Amino acid sequence: MKRVYWDYTLGDNPGVQFPDEIVQEPKKFRAGYSSKYDHAKCPAWKKWTENCWEVTQPFDIGMKCDTKAGKLGTDLTQKAYDAYFHVGPNWLEGPYPEIQLKLSYMLWTNEKDVWVEQIPHPLLSRVGFELIPATFPISHWHRPLVVGLKILDTDRNLMLKAGTPLYYFRLYSKKSDPDFIIERKAPPEEWHISNKKTAILREFLPFKSWDIIKQRLSNGGKCPIKWK
Repeated sequence: MKRVYWDYTLGDNPGVQFPDEIVQEPKKFRAGYSSKYDHAKCPAWKKWTENCWEVTQPFDIGMKCDTKAGKLGTDLTQKAYDAYFHVGPNWLEGPYPEIQLKLSYMLWTNEKDVWVEQIPHPLLSRVGFELIPATFPISHWHRPLVVGLKILDTDRNLMLKAGTPLYYFRLYSKKSDPDFIIERKAPPEEWHISNKKTAILREFLPFKSWDIIKQRLSNGGKCPIKWK
């Protein structure tokens, strides 16, 4: 059994959080899942879902993407919008507009060879959005999971209601087949320092991060950070 710790923050500021009653803890994939489905008995499906958790939207947000005006309108105050949304300069360049919710889940561990996979939730597409997936080794690369979204339905009113599933995250190892348990615990200061370094790297050398990850993985699987 490998233990992974989690916490969250708004944006890049540690400790900026909602009251505990607002944000739900990540929910195990199969919690409340109907066992009446035939596929729920499938060993392959059960194996894939056993280390998988669901993250949900903590509060209601109404929004509209006005592609002609090049604006994302919401029902939040400007201060709340700035705290929760990141809209990059090229957000309208692709076939679908891209935005980011700054609901940052921090996963960290003392274990070796632990990866996280961020997986789209099928229910999110029903309300007009699609998650941009990702994967990286949390044993070696210290950054939060953020919510990168494509807006599938533009020029109409959209609603992300509280409790809407945003994504799944799945924990796995490449060299073994362990089970995982998650526990809420704030990351140590060393994690935050390492996270700031990865953020600076993304600003100055935005396509260099995976080269560094591969270098760390080839270094005998040793994490460069020693937790106190």
